[in-house]
Order: sequence, then C-alpha cells, then structure tokens
Amino acid sequence: MAYVPQDVLDRIAALERQVRQLAGRANIRPALNQVLNGDVVIGEGGQLMVRSEAGIQHLTVGDLNTHTGETEYGTIIRRRDGSTALSIYNGQDAEQPQVLRILDAQGHGLLVEDVTAGGLYKPWIPYPTPINEDTSTWPKTSETTWTTVARSNAVFQHPRMSYFLSAAGGAVGQSRILVGGQVMVTSPDKAPAIAGIAEVPGYSYDMNAAIEIQLRVTAGPGTVYIRPRYLYGVGSA
Repeated sequence: MAYVPQDVLDRIAALERQVRQLAGRANIRPALNQVLNGDVVIGEGGQLMVRSEAGIQHLTVGDLNTHTGETEYGTIIRRRDGSTALSIYNGQDAEQPQVLRILDAQGHGLLVEDVTAGGLYKPWIPYPTPINEDTSTWPKTSETTWTTVARSNAVFQHPRMSYFLSAAGGAVGQSRILVGGQVMVTSPDKAPAIAGIAEVPGYSYDMNAAIEIQLRVTAGPGTVYIRPRYLYGVGSA
C-alpha cells in the first residue's frame, strides 16, 4: 500500500464533511415558489404567464405583444379552451385609455366600459316608457281572436325576459307576448294582467327581433285594455 501523508487524509476527510454539510443545507432550503417578503418586478417588456400543458396561456400580465406594434402593458385571463374571459388592454392604439372587457365563451362583450364618457358601453340598459294612466288610451281590442295591440323591436342581450302587463276593461280577456313571431308567454284565461320571467324563444346574442303584445276577449262583449309596465332582459336561471 502506498504511503499517503496524514495531512492529505485529514484534508480529504474535511472535504467530505463540507460536502455533507452542503448537501444537508440544500435539502432544508425552502422551495422557490413563494415570495414571503418583498416585490417581484418584471420589467423591460417581460411577462408573468401561466401556461397549461396544452400550451394555452391562461394568464398574461405585462407586455401583451398586441398587434399595434407598440409595447402595451395589460392583463388577459383565458378559459381552459383558450377563449378570453377578461382583458384590460386597448388593442387598437396607444392613445385611447385601455378598455375593461368581460367576455362570454363565444367572445361577446358582456360588460364593456365606455372609456370616452365613463360608465357602461355594454350592456345597454333600457328605461321604462312613462305610462298614461288614462286606461281608455291603452292598447285594446274587442276581438275574440288574437290581435296584436302593441309592437316594438329590440336587440336582445339576455336569454330571458322579465315582464309586467297591466290590464283594464269590462270584458274578460287573455294576453300573450311574442318574440320574433313565437309565443313567449300566455296569460291564464280571464286574467290578462301578468308578471313574471320567461325564456326568450329563438334567443341568440345581439339578435334583433320584434316584440308583440296580443290580446283577445274570451267571454262576454266589451273591450279589454292592456299596457306593458316594463320589459327587461335577465340572465339564465
């Protein structure tokens, strides 16, 4: 056996102890997945991203690389299918304020802010039409067959409608509401005044369709009067 100086053996043993210490410290070092105190700064065009195994970028915060060719910082949150659910960015130019958008799964703007005047750009909110309380001037009929006594057109942004119809008159009647020529709701016989919520027939987002109120006399001679108090779009049940 070759002769090894004692000081060399001591130095090797010391190195082994140091390696063991370093290995132990590495094992007890906290994982780098938390920021307990301090800030995380991403600058100079960087991004904070959350990306799925399928490559879908579900969260983007920072430089969005928008098509304007200019650096624009904002936020985009996407669903698991990759469609945008919420975004804060302009996407057109660097002069206008950034727009807050909440989108449905088909990309329709459910809530979009008006960056020019403030408030809402979408959804549109209707105002009730003032009602003449002189019932003799209300839409009416003395026919025993369904007769359209009121009609309007609307752009639909909700799949259901909340409705309230007032009735008056000496005859017994019945009312119903149609959307796009399809019956949405019919009142019970002898009770034309109705209120409630119903599914909009043939609904699709942003469709333009006619709203008709029809009336008929169901018993006795005379006239039945009807007047909508309000019609509002409401969301799914």
